[in-house]
Amino acid sequence: MEQLTFGTCVKKSWSSTWQAIVQMPGLFLGVFAVIACTTLLSGSFQHPPVQGAELDTAARTSHALGSVVFSILQLVVYGCLTIKVNRFVLLGEGTHPLLPLGGKPLGRYALISLGLALGIVALSIVLVLLLREIRSGGIALVAMLVFLAYLFAMVRLSLLYPAISLGSRLTLRAAWKDSRGHFWNILGVVSVAYLPLMIIWIIALVVLGPKMLMTSLQGASTVFAIGLAFVNAVFIVLAASAMSWLYRRYANELLEHVPY
Repeated sequence: MEQLTFGTCVKKSWSSTWQAIVQMPGLFLGVFAVIACTTLLSGSFQHPPVQGAELDTAARTSHALGSVVFSILQLVVYGCLTIKVNRFVLLGEGTHPLLPLGGKPLGRYALISLGLALGIVALSIVLVLLLREIRSGGIALVAMLVFLAYLFAMVRLSLLYPAISLGSRLTLRAAWKDSRGHFWNILGVVSVAYLPLMIIWIIALVVLGPKMLMTSLQGASTVFAIGLAFVNAVFIVLAASAMSWLYRRYANELLEHVPY
């Protein structure tokens, strides 16, 4: 654990984000390109052309398979960028190797991400079954409870992501213990770090929104998808940078599971 203040973590998150993008531009632009392409392509699967009722099943199957493929691809590029930024901030490592430690951190990143997602799906099903008798506001209540549960689990396990980037196994208990009593500090640092980017994105939407509405629907959708992909890529770098500094601030038991 390092003696880092709340403000120091936020400021270093911003500076590390800038340094990571500037010093690893090829990686950042590559991830941005993949996110943009998958976003645009997945948009075409959202409204597949159907020329007859007999094509409904095939169209829906194509849409489902395309969505799964694009989701997996995005998860992989998210993981690659997150791991490389974590290692850049914590070790000073550059883009090489692209898959450090033989790709084991990427596999563990995907495993914990999918595990959390499946856990939330299971929780949603349980809550729907328990609240099936509630008609008014039942869906909103389930959605809020699921969101809060996901947020809590993500924050409490968030220190695990930098740890696995450095070679740690999925030591959930160690991550849970290290984040104990620090939930609001971790959430606060990430939220404050995100704030400038959110303000810029909102201003851009307010300024460019009317102009986009005056253009063709397809053109507006393309511009929005590309802009959203760029913001997502920056968000990934910023989140990884913030978690790296929070790891340096709060990691204790996790340090025993990494080779660095």
